[in-house]
Amino acid sequence: MGQSVTELLGQGLAMTVVGMGLVFAALALLWGAIALLGRVFRSREANAVKHVSVSVTAVPMTETELARAALTSERAQVAAIVAGALMANAVPLHLEPPAGPTFEHGRTAPAWVTTNRARVMRPWQPPRATER
Repeated sequence: MGQSVTELLGQGLAMTVVGMGLVFAALALLWGAIALLGRVFRSREANAVKHVSVSVTAVPMTETELARAALTSERAQVAAIVAGALMANAVPLHLEPPAGPTFEHGRTAPAWVTTNRARVMRPWQPPRATER
């Protein structure tokens, strides 16, 4: 009780600096550990990939097979575009909030459901002295 306001502020400032310093030191230590683990596991994966050898032999394709492959890729692109357009149109845009509570299948709950829910819910504040 014999401390002045400036001494208390100085102690508070010192505690804040020490606390924040510890927090940032812990974050730096965690960052360093993550970086070290990333380097260790990346080098192991790189070594594992270096030792794997793959031999690929090219098979010549005829003009008919090339045309079919091109046609297939074009069909895949068109199918992706059509599927994206259909999905974009299928998502309803709710620009207004729903009228009230809704059931699982999306229908709005009738007024009696909302009223009964409001009756069952208890107030979050304790009763006042005048209400007891």
